[in-house]
Amino acid sequence: MEQKSSGTRYEDHIVEQVSAANDIVEIISQYLPLKRSGRNLKACCPFHGEKTPSFMVQPEKQMFHCFGCGAGGDVFSFLMRHENMSFPEALKSLAERAHITLPERHSRRDDGGQKEKLYEACRAAADFYHELLLKEAGAPAREYLARRKISEEILREFKLGWAPMEWRALLDHLVRKKYPEALLKQAALIQQSPKGNYYDTFRGRLMFPILNLQNKAIAFGGRLIADPEGPPGEQDEARPSSQAGSPCSRHARGNWMFPSSQGGPKYLNSPETPIFSKRRELFGLNLAKKHIDREWPSMILVEGYMDFLALYQHGFKHAVATLGTALSEDHVRLMRRFVEEVVVVYDGDKAGEAAALRGLEILLEGGMQVKLVSLPKGEDPDDFLNKRGNDAFAVLLKNADDFFDYKLKALLARYPRPDALGLSKISREMFETFLKVKNAVMLAEYFKRLSRALQVDENSLRMEFSHLNKKSGTSRERPKESAASAPETAKPAPEELLLLVLMAEVPPFCDRACEELENDDFKMPISRQLFEYLRQMSDQGKKCSLSGLLVRIPDPQYREQLVAVMATLDETAERETILMDCIAKIKQCRVTGRLEELRQRILKAETGRDEAMIRAATQEYQELLKRSRALKKGE
Repeated sequence: MEQKSSGTRYEDHIVEQVSAANDIVEIISQYLPLKRSGRNLKACCPFHGEKTPSFMVQPEKQMFHCFGCGAGGDVFSFLMRHENMSFPEALKSLAERAHITLPERHSRRDDGGQKEKLYEACRAAADFYHELLLKEAGAPAREYLARRKISEEILREFKLGWAPMEWRALLDHLVRKKYPEALLKQAALIQQSPKGNYYDTFRGRLMFPILNLQNKAIAFGGRLIADPEGPPGEQDEARPSSQAGSPCSRHARGNWMFPSSQGGPKYLNSPETPIFSKRRELFGLNLAKKHIDREWPSMILVEGYMDFLALYQHGFKHAVATLGTALSEDHVRLMRRFVEEVVVVYDGDKAGEAAALRGLEILLEGGMQVKLVSLPKGEDPDDFLNKRGNDAFAVLLKNADDFFDYKLKALLARYPRPDALGLSKISREMFETFLKVKNAVMLAEYFKRLSRALQVDENSLRMEFSHLNKKSGTSRERPKESAASAPETAKPAPEELLLLVLMAEVPPFCDRACEELENDDFKMPISRQLFEYLRQMSDQGKKCSLSGLLVRIPDPQYREQLVAVMATLDETAERETILMDCIAKIKQCRVTGRLEELRQRILKAETGRDEAMIRAATQEYQELLKRSRALKKGE
């Protein structure tokens, strides 16, 4: 829930205002059926598979906690985890829901609202294209969709559109709506000829709006239906639309031509813009994220828009498609936010097999588990589903090969196994993939399977792999991090968490703790930062909110541990006694740590015969020892 990644941060009162305006019960009820359980509400946890509800929502504290998997937090935490949002995205979503206008943020990356203008221009273009598809002008595209067995329901749900065979249809429409030409060019909705004249980027194409994770239109893909002419000359651009021979007059007569070798690429995507990078977007991910199985998170990956629509229409809604580009590391990072496993379903031809093999390398390198579906030769996912149906496709998914079986099958078909050279090539290409596998247990299993499949001694394979490993400069051993550089992974002491919760919930306890303790009494840096924040809030006479506290915790594990303490702390318990116990334990831990430091210092001084150091350290050691004994007695 940290705001650092946003480039700036909102003031605490803004976060608290949005939090107060969004009741956590109302928000979570939109996703889960909550049932009353005493003062709280419960449901089966959406973040792990369970049959007995252990997910609790506490209205009084405006928080949730799962006693099964440990997930927990406030209303922002829930939205971030369930919708895979960043904190700024969750804040904006909840602010819009409550009709709260967020103040404009100013940072080094502030674009003056230009991105919002680009989003708006793309939305207006999507509306224009969609309206045309539903009218008489869109008949050719609708006929194409009908032949591909895409239903009208899907057509409307994905807001598919039609870009007419006119040079300036979209341009003139948006200019009339006061969108500047420069903005439309920046959004890649129009292009500029060498002579300076503007014209529509897409013409004669079935349009697929590309949406980001926040469901905003950011770009388009277009499938050629009519056969547009090449870029216009100056005379063509100036010619009236009613003049014979112009694309517009052909449109008026309804004389449509289907794709030919002269019509440009079959599929055309928007070029890169400030709001769109095809290497960082996946078609349909905004919807697929809602249909992922929480118990076994996986996703189907296909290559094209039509394959995606076919899968979605047939009920396989956890699918995504790449956007006319090879799978990239950015794509993998994006998918890893949602799933652990990817099932690759590419066309059943040599090109599809090559693309699948390239993709599996990138997926493995990104730490994903990979399975691959082999379609019958010459068929794509769309063909297969329409010919053989859902059940047959479900069987394919169930029997999908893991990357080992898929690649080995392809290599055995390419190289003769009985031949020594063939064995060498097969093993070498398998080793190239093994280098991408990050799980040592899985790698050991793959060596055994390769040994059986090739009938080659496993030790010989491992030896050859070791040579390749050294030659490539890739080490299977991860370098050990020094104590200084290793990330903080230690669990916070229970007494630190308890104390911070009590300080946040009971203002007088905050004053008492600040009188007894200092920042340095806490072991973990994040605990020290929270203690200082609570001290400042107390000095200002303010009560800390849950959101105000959680938003300062960058470590999700620490955050959930703190929430777990909040969820389990009984309000009727002897809270003051618990407070004093926590203070005493924290002091004792600080003293114990310092005693160990002094012991090491004395040993070092004795080795170096530093009498002055020995006397000073021994004196401090004796004083701390007395203090430690007093703390243990509760004095």
